Amino acid sequence: MSDDRDRMWRLAGRYSALGIEMAAAVAMGSLGGRYLDSRFDTAPWLFWFGLVVGSGAATRAVLRAVRDYRRGAK
Repeated sequence: MSDDRDRMWRLAGRYSALGIEMAAAVAMGSLGGRYLDSRFDTAPWLFWFGLVVGSGAATRAVLRAVRDYRRGAK
C-alpha cells in the first residue's frame, strides 16, 4: 500500500507544474508580443504571433508530459 501511495505522490509532483508551465508560456508569448507591438507600432500582429508561439510551447509541454507518462506506464 505504501508503494502505491509513494508512486501517486511522485506522479502528482511531476505533473502538478504542467498547468503553471502552460499558463506561463501563453502569458509570456502574448505579453512579449504586446510589448513588441507597442515598441514597433505593429499592433496587433506581434501579439498574435506571440500568442501562437506561446500556445505552441504549451502544447509541446503537454505532449512531453504525455510521452513521459507513457514511458513510465510500460
